Amino acid sequence: MRLLGHVLSPRDVRALPEHELPALCAELREEIISICGQVGGHLGASLGAVELIVGLHRVFHAPEDDLVFDVGHQAYAHKLLTGRAPRMHTLRQEGGVAPFLDPRESPFDAFPAGHACTSVSVALGMAQARARTGAPGRAVAIVGDGALTGGLTFEGLNDAGASGLPLVVVLNDNGMSISANVGAVARMLAGPGARTFFEALGFTYLGPVNGHELGELLPALTEARRSRRPVLVHVRTEKGRGLAEAEADVATRGHAMGPYEMRDGKLVRSRHGQPTWSDAVADALGRAMERDPRVVVVTPAMLEGSSLTGLVRRFGPRVHDAGIAEQHAVTLAAGLAARGMRPVVCIYSTFLQRALDQLIHDVALPGLPVTLAIDRAGLVGADGATHQGTYDLAFLRPLPGLRLYVPTLAEDVDAVLATALSGPGPAAFRFPRGTLPTTPASIHVEPGPVSGARWLRRPDGAVAAIVTLGPLGLAALEAAASLDFPTAVLDVLALAPLDVEKVLQACATGNVVTVEEGTTHGGLGSAVLELLAARGLTARVRTLGLPDAPVPHGDARAQRRALGLSPEGIASAVRSLVAGPR
Repeated sequence: MRLLGHVLSPRDVRALPEHELPALCAELREEIISICGQVGGHLGASLGAVELIVGLHRVFHAPEDDLVFDVGHQAYAHKLLTGRAPRMHTLRQEGGVAPFLDPRESPFDAFPAGHACTSVSVALGMAQARARTGAPGRAVAIVGDGALTGGLTFEGLNDAGASGLPLVVVLNDNGMSISANVGAVARMLAGPGARTFFEALGFTYLGPVNGHELGELLPALTEARRSRRPVLVHVRTEKGRGLAEAEADVATRGHAMGPYEMRDGKLVRSRHGQPTWSDAVADALGRAMERDPRVVVVTPAMLEGSSLTGLVRRFGPRVHDAGIAEQHAVTLAAGLAARGMRPVVCIYSTFLQRALDQLIHDVALPGLPVTLAIDRAGLVGADGATHQGTYDLAFLRPLPGLRLYVPTLAEDVDAVLATALSGPGPAAFRFPRGTLPTTPASIHVEPGPVSGARWLRRPDGAVAAIVTLGPLGLAALEAAASLDFPTAVLDVLALAPLDVEKVLQACATGNVVTVEEGTTHGGLGSAVLELLAARGLTARVRTLGLPDAPVPHGDARAQRRALGLSPEGIASAVRSLVAGPR
């Protein structure tokens, strides 16, 4: 009889005879592999943390004890053991189990986390709150999956080690972030220097222990729970453990495999074969690096996600993985630019948020020629609210001297990159997750640098204009063609500097709908309204974009339809604007 059918909560884990725990771990691995095969997900780290999570729930008493996981990549077994097993097949699906940790979903999720390196700081805050209120329980930070490459973790460790509080830090040391960890800390953890380092910070150091051997793991966690001062448990695990294909994947150890299926005992992965925006940008970067030896690439642990591994093979150290350290990556690029290089920082929109101060202080104010290639801009689907590329347009547009481009078509990528690299000062361009669109036959792309906005459609006597930014221009083109009155479509291509002349021509129709896959506050819609206000002009304007509320996980195409960003939704907005009261 399967144990998972009867283990419905951490209380049940603590009630099991200890000799049955290995069987529970085996069932958890089977379930994680099966679920990720159906819906995809962050497989590798969760497979490596199975025994660790069983041990944590065996020794600690969540939710009275706070188990604060870094990111949540590690936590699928935690979800299965905390009442979500019957719904885990809905993982990352609209209305289903969240891709990361979410206290709104379960009281066992102590803190929401989709970005790395937060757990020590959060857990220390919780430990301080307990000390001040006299509340029972322990705060436990489970650091892993690359979090020791990020500076925030060290800020937390520095403060926590001096606190004297009974804080437990569990270091899930699998040697990986998405790909292999980089930097000197990874080397330190592999040798005797780890004990010296953490004890010097003020922690009692326990370990290293084999994170897949409960006979070692449980006594160490028990000792940590009894401690009245900061303690660090160094646990060595293997990312992807239990799935041969993940273990054999030397690049990422199955970080985000799936969907897939098992056929004749072998894993078969779904591959669509269509080039993505990330592929196109990486190819364009390769051509730029061939032309100009000053062009270098910096990325914060996104080699695989941003399709950069081929560039590593071709250009070696000209492609630099800075680890999960977005602030460092941007300021490193500033240093490169200050001495004559032309760095391109390949970074996801959601992770660029973490480096906003560095972008302002270290790049924009000195006017350095750093280019940001912003991946996963807009809706990202199953990764949900913590990973949506919602805010980059709004926080980049006000930065002094920063040029901001958004390619719409595959043919735009080289031109946008070349324009960004050739101009003075900082530049950025954003592109979505997903495959490249097919360019309609009606669009002729002029070669050469980006010099302003372009008309995708400009009929005589237009009574309305759709002003768009990025690939949604194709949806706008389809919307305009479906309307029974002449409607123009203007693709602005650059949000900063804005092509004022063409935008004013669009506004002269009297009815303007702006369309963007970013928050309407501060983005394209705001830019059009600000331009009209500055010129003392009037036009009826409706702004379409992402809402003021977080967009949860789900299918990005369905979310676009729900938000009115489909061709039908855009056409409806134009129709109602034109038909509305004057």
